[in-house]
Amino acid sequence: MTRDDDDAVSVPFPMAPVSNGEWCPSGPTPKQTLAARLIAEEAGVRAKRLGMTRAQFLRTAAGTATAFMVLNRVHGLDSWGDAAAMPVRKEQCDDPAAARELLDRRWFVMDVQTHHVDLNLFGSTFCFLDFRRLVERLGVTPSDLPCPEFLGQLNFIREVFIGSETDVGVISGLPSGVPMGPSVMAETRDLVNQLAGSQRALSQAMIDPKNPPGTPTALDSLEHQVKDLGAVALKCYTYNGDWRLDDEQVAYPMYEQAQRLGLRLVNVHKGLPLGLFPGSPEYVRTIDFPKAVHDWPKLRFCAYHSGHYQDGTHPLGMDGITEFIQVCERIPRKERRRVYAEVGTTFGYMLLQGPDRAAHYIGQLLKTLGSRNILWGTDTIWWGSPQFLIDAFRNLQIPASMQEQFGYPPLTLRDKRRILGLNAARLYNVKVRKKRCTIPEDKLAALQREDGGARAARSLRWYGPQTRRGFFAMLSRQRRLA
Repeated sequence: MTRDDDDAVSVPFPMAPVSNGEWCPSGPTPKQTLAARLIAEEAGVRAKRLGMTRAQFLRTAAGTATAFMVLNRVHGLDSWGDAAAMPVRKEQCDDPAAARELLDRRWFVMDVQTHHVDLNLFGSTFCFLDFRRLVERLGVTPSDLPCPEFLGQLNFIREVFIGSETDVGVISGLPSGVPMGPSVMAETRDLVNQLAGSQRALSQAMIDPKNPPGTPTALDSLEHQVKDLGAVALKCYTYNGDWRLDDEQVAYPMYEQAQRLGLRLVNVHKGLPLGLFPGSPEYVRTIDFPKAVHDWPKLRFCAYHSGHYQDGTHPLGMDGITEFIQVCERIPRKERRRVYAEVGTTFGYMLLQGPDRAAHYIGQLLKTLGSRNILWGTDTIWWGSPQFLIDAFRNLQIPASMQEQFGYPPLTLRDKRRILGLNAARLYNVKVRKKRCTIPEDKLAALQREDGGARAARSLRWYGPQTRRGFFAMLSRQRRLA
């Protein structure tokens, strides 16, 4: 986690993967630590040359381009030409105007995985004290962050709708209703749309089919979540209670009710196992997709995180998205059209392993599912502003050598526009061309202009743990609240 005073800010986005509390991070690798140091050095030199503070420079497109250049260098990758996965030239690192020409492409962006926490749950005195210990472990002093408000509703709005070019965000939660339940999800959606005077946010129904009746995310709450709270899709977690999508006793009644209520999209956390749940590595596998997809032809199923397993976490050693790809290949093509992959956390995770890893990841999805069946998501607020992920994806290319060796298709501009927003708009019935304010001609837009644009409005913070120690501190707090 970074502080946003000019002396402390050293990178424009996190250099090691950030956990949302659903999976345990292993901490920065030596290359990621080196990248952070080199970016700080490069940014310092360029900022001085441009008469800026380092933090000011890092909020420019050139600051982001500099970070991309360093990632290429640290991982021994080409920075330009057909062999580059993340093409960037030196002049685009030196000159903010040249960097904007590289990165600024005003495409519709719809993020289908966003979160914040309910401060009524996380803001108690007991949790506040525990939160202070957490931020100390993550390198931030308590005086900088006297309360957990930056994980809450208002900072969520700032990071997503002021600090990034996200046009529409889908708000999600967790199966237990902690750290945010269905009613608060709807409240945040309504607040965003009220401030913007236009549709900028949607919310999902959070359901755990094994929760007892009467609890906020039990199956008997689905009708309330749809009819009263306006949920437009279903979100569930198969590791919570260890169940499968193809379980006819547990899952099928949920689909039946969702279908009756007019929902057509089932989003499910897959991959990123939570090691403290004994069954998690097994129950977040995607092997339950084929039967569920076949048995429910009117529903579409989306694997959040694309079923990605961190190294060494898959029960059979099938790390990455290997198993998900194999599962999808076994599904008949006609039925596969109703299978989707969401890229939240996984794209960021792979990018920080090296831009070539991100290219491999997207290449596999394109080859197996096609560009119409990949959805953009970021897992914000934990990663901070999602702008760096938007920039990285818009600038990503699949090198010619990868296309030849692995049979990946190229990542075209049309593919990128589909993935960044058009696919989700189609699934969620969002009108892409409808005028949207950035909160009214807007309160958000005015702030953006004052700060020099969405990228310049970033806080340069991130909010989830990057180490095992920070992860366990966060988890212990959530367990006391559940």
